[in-house]
Amino acid sequence: MKRLKRFLIVCILLFTLGLGLVLVPKPKFDRPNPFISQNYPLVMAHAGGKGVNPDNTMRAYMHAFDLGVDVLEMDVMLTLDGILVLLHGENQTGNTRSHSNCDTVVWKENYYDLFENCNFGYNYLENDAYPYRDLSPNEWQSAMVHLPTLEEVFTAFGNQILYNIEIKADADAPRIETADALYQLIDQFDLQDYVLVACAFDDINEYLILTYPDLFVSTSYGSAQKMIISIYTLSSLFSKAPLHAAVQVPTSYTLPVIGKLNLDTKHLIRTLNQHNMAMHYWTINDELTMRYLILQGADGIITDYPELLMSLIAEYQS
Repeated sequence: MKRLKRFLIVCILLFTLGLGLVLVPKPKFDRPNPFISQNYPLVMAHAGGKGVNPDNTMRAYMHAFDLGVDVLEMDVMLTLDGILVLLHGENQTGNTRSHSNCDTVVWKENYYDLFENCNFGYNYLENDAYPYRDLSPNEWQSAMVHLPTLEEVFTAFGNQILYNIEIKADADAPRIETADALYQLIDQFDLQDYVLVACAFDDINEYLILTYPDLFVSTSYGSAQKMIISIYTLSSLFSKAPLHAAVQVPTSYTLPVIGKLNLDTKHLIRTLNQHNMAMHYWTINDELTMRYLILQGADGIITDYPELLMSLIAEYQS
């Protein structure tokens, strides 16, 4: 009987301690955070909505903006002559061949040459056809499937919408130079309160955090893992105020020793919100997962099909 009583006391103490760790106020990201949703997830059009338009083109961004999405998601690189352009490229090389009729690397070319010679709708497949493949330069530019500049996007939309801009700097790409050029353009358009900068690389991410403290920056791959593990071990309570505004991840990680770690939990989302951080998921294209994340309380869903996500949110709102 005494053993049972001790056991119950220990269980109550552990439960009370755990509950206290969950409920005690957490150190917070220190600015109002526009990338945390108020009710339903932010609709974040991946590359402008690459499921329905050639990705990272003005055609895609104009369409997404007209739909009324919350966030335009895009990838940015720096050309040889220092122009920020929107392109995912091929990982490790930044090559244009998977997106256009050109076989070159963005950061080894001047912008005007890419604009004049490269059709970035060339490989877009729609209903088993390539609708932009046979266009002349004037025609593909009129169709807005040329290589756009970030300045072109900022000029078109300004502070009417939020942006999620990921720095792509694989292989021998300019790294710090791209980060500096991005900040300078954000500052030129006075969009610090409207842009979330993302970068998977820890070194660039840390540089952004330390050099440009007025930017909203999401976690790199390494810092995301650290934050998530600290939440699951209840140790985030004892950390310093976070410097990142958001965590952007898939719905699960596969980690050494741990194995599969689910990231689409209410506990993780709510704890991040207690830290005044947003939780965004990529790249979600199926209805079932969208519905699940809506109900879990995700702050943002990055998707190739913003129309589908918007229709589901409208259903829940009605």
